[in-house]
Amino acid sequence: MSGPVRDRAVRFDIQALRAFAVATVVCAHLWPRGWLPGGFVGVDVFFVISGFLITSHLMEHVRPDFRGLLDFWGRRVRRLLPASLAVLAVTAVAGWVWLPESQWAQTARQIRAAATYWINWQLAGDSVDYFAAGTPESPVQHYWSLAVEEQFYLVWPLFLLALTWLGWRLRDRRKLYFTGLLVVAGASLWWSIRYTDTTPSAAYFVSTTRIWELGAGSLLAVVYPALVRARSRSRTRGKRIRIATAYAGWLLMGFAVLRFSADTPIPGWHALVPVAGATMVIATNAHLVWYPARVLQWLGDHSYSIYLWHWPLLLIEPAVFDNTSRGWADNAGIVLATLGLAALTKRYLEDPVRMLAWWRPLVRTYALGAAGMVIVIALAATWSGAENRRQDVYQRHLTEAVARGDRCFGAGALDPGLDCGRSLQGPYYPQTSTWQVGAIYADQPGLDGQKCNSVGDQWPVVRCDAGELSSPTTVVLAGNSHAFQWLEAVSNIAEAERWHLVTYYATGCPLTDIPRTVFQPATVHCADWQQGVLNSIIELKPAMMVTSNLSYENRYANWFTVDMGRQQLADAYTVTYQRLRDAGIRTVVINDTPSPSGGNKLELPQYPNADPIGCLNDNRENYEACSAPRSDWEYHDPALDAVSRIGSPKITSVDLNNHICGPEVCDAVVGGVRVRQDDSHLTATYVHTLIPYLRPALMAAIAGP
Repeated sequence: MSGPVRDRAVRFDIQALRAFAVATVVCAHLWPRGWLPGGFVGVDVFFVISGFLITSHLMEHVRPDFRGLLDFWGRRVRRLLPASLAVLAVTAVAGWVWLPESQWAQTARQIRAAATYWINWQLAGDSVDYFAAGTPESPVQHYWSLAVEEQFYLVWPLFLLALTWLGWRLRDRRKLYFTGLLVVAGASLWWSIRYTDTTPSAAYFVSTTRIWELGAGSLLAVVYPALVRARSRSRTRGKRIRIATAYAGWLLMGFAVLRFSADTPIPGWHALVPVAGATMVIATNAHLVWYPARVLQWLGDHSYSIYLWHWPLLLIEPAVFDNTSRGWADNAGIVLATLGLAALTKRYLEDPVRMLAWWRPLVRTYALGAAGMVIVIALAATWSGAENRRQDVYQRHLTEAVARGDRCFGAGALDPGLDCGRSLQGPYYPQTSTWQVGAIYADQPGLDGQKCNSVGDQWPVVRCDAGELSSPTTVVLAGNSHAFQWLEAVSNIAEAERWHLVTYYATGCPLTDIPRTVFQPATVHCADWQQGVLNSIIELKPAMMVTSNLSYENRYANWFTVDMGRQQLADAYTVTYQRLRDAGIRTVVINDTPSPSGGNKLELPQYPNADPIGCLNDNRENYEACSAPRSDWEYHDPALDAVSRIGSPKITSVDLNNHICGPEVCDAVVGGVRVRQDDSHLTATYVHTLIPYLRPALMAAIAGP
């Protein structure tokens, strides 16, 4: 798309950058609390390199027509797909053999997304899905960055081709390229800063927040010929400047690796540091004495395969060797295995396939690339099908157990009046679906648990209606996910009493009058949801409202607010419940339930068994290994302070924690039922067994004093 510019053929600096990037990423993953906490910025460095090399190649070697683009994409297929799909296939087989059953569905789903290079958007969706965000990492999660690059390789040439056609009369189109790329990169940077500020978890994965990093390398590619000509005119002084600039770039990247951490909002403006550093190193093309070091060049040559292999080995190794905590010996073994597999992959797969003349015709290239994708997708689909059949069996057994009506099934086992005993040994009925809510809205076409959920970052007010819609008695269930976990019980009681049930719930947003001014930018719209729902409930004037919220002491200090402790939360709940009392609405506040960790945004006592699914998979014969002292898992709910302050018969509370935990211990399995769905929520099945203990409180409240 423009004339070629000669420069030194061997770019030792770029290979050194690749070595730095992959080494820091691997070290950060293996030792997340080690001395390279910001090693994840190696991905940002990779993006700059890719943007520079691909844009340089497009402008110098690709014909400005669709045939040229097909040739370009064909080379990308031959270069990237063989190793990528091979690692996915091996990971699928290894995961099926060694990973816990609880991770099968998620891993198979992500392998399909990785094979089609769409996994970054799937991970972004999961990151803002409150119920999916706490799931374990999958062994193919690292493919998100490859997906970003593949999407760039698909769209970027089309953009440059459009600019080429737009400036078809221009002899030198580089100014046009620079202007167009600057507009796109600038818009992406602006969006990256804004989206990282409001929704950092999703911003990390989506392509729109990363394009500017690739764009930085692309802009450098456009101006690079001018830099080459400029330094050729000033060799002695220019050499010293280039070396100083290169070292300054390395210092910037080193600063990011050493000083950034998991708490650093990436890829907002902080990502400018490693991106600027990598751009400076590439722009100077300085010949630093340590660049040609064989270890650096080898790591640079093998960086792609190293990146592909290290993460699945890291995730699957504990399952293979049955160790819950990795030591230096384990990490050293993972590093050696990664380097060995990378060497074999490059020698016997990457290089031969890329150089094989038989595969170069475009028809064969695209056909074999598509065939490889189909094979991996079919493998994942077969695995997913096996998981679905297993789930169907579990669901049938669970349904039969619930239908038998055994009073000692589930929560009844903790009832001292039933004399059920408390043995944890015996049959265990796995919980199948995360949230069993489909049946609740079955009579209302188009509704389900997900559509009835308000999700950040905007938190719109979403109302859903179920039960007896024509009933004169309307009951509201409202709150965050810790209210939603009671839907199984409240809906069953509503069905039995022929109530009209209305739900308002939001993931991660408590129903309380927290001042808008104390919210963080990422959660400020939660305040809008709170006020909108309260106004809607007061206007509806239901016979009763049932609510519960995740409200551990200081829970929101690190998530929603600048600084809110138990006293301030109690004040906020008091304002909320007084508004409901003054509107004549009877309110039942369910005490928040004990949980192992309170979610992943608060540092509370941690146990290896904080993940109930993983712990039960690892201790099938000894459920007591997944138990913990009740005092460690039960926290005071500030909402109860508000109920006590108001002292009104219209505002009451109910505490079911004695039916969830024993006097001293919280168990993972009670009465043959798994108690917790994750580290924060109860399973729908266990909530169903709590109906006999919740029903009296609701009936008393709706009847009134």
